[in-house]
Amino acid sequence: MLNTDETRVAFNGPEGQFAIRMLARLVTEGGMPNLDQPAMRAAFAAGKTGFHVTSTSDLNKVTQMVAGKFALKTHTFPDVVSPNGRLPAGGNVVLILSKDKAKRDAAWEVVKFWTGPKGAAIMAETTGYMPPNKVANEVYLKDFYVKNPNNYTAVSQLALLTKWYAFPGDNGLKITDVIKDHLNSIVSGARAKEPDAVLTDMAADVQKLLPKTTGTAR
Repeated sequence: MLNTDETRVAFNGPEGQFAIRMLARLVTEGGMPNLDQPAMRAAFAAGKTGFHVTSTSDLNKVTQMVAGKFALKTHTFPDVVSPNGRLPAGGNVVLILSKDKAKRDAAWEVVKFWTGPKGAAIMAETTGYMPPNKVANEVYLKDFYVKNPNNYTAVSQLALLTKWYAFPGDNGLKITDVIKDHLNSIVSGARAKEPDAVLTDMAADVQKLLPKTTGTAR
């Protein structure tokens, strides 16, 4: 997303150009509607859209909504841009805040269960998330994946996972909003600019929000 010392935008290179052009094609050639998440989930489940890109946590909910109206199949995330492409994995965090030792000890036992193989297996069965836990996948969920191949798709890509990127400095969250606004201008049709021009503007706006910038966006 940025260069090595995080002083200059780097997402406006070939990979970024490919991504933003593909987004534009989904709108102009594929007729992708501008919907929020609940609406797009409902449209897909009703058979009004052809495919649905979403979090794995959506799988069980979407499966229930489709309810056998059509054959639902999951697919690996495309890796057509680069053989070195990776998938950033967001996650959750558990905090134990009690000052009471007995409560902390009890909470720690719960946390160990949640993050252990059995707890991870329960999470996978009830949501669609894939556990980053080898024992959960290969022991507790072995038969489950045989019966539910749609749930195994994400597990098959565990080797591609990498850390989620967070922009540096006090404007990290604002940068994310700036990027979303620029991308949304393509999906909504609010701007008539070509996708490469949107990417150029987006890179320039992000560059202004980076700490200790040296130079300009390229």
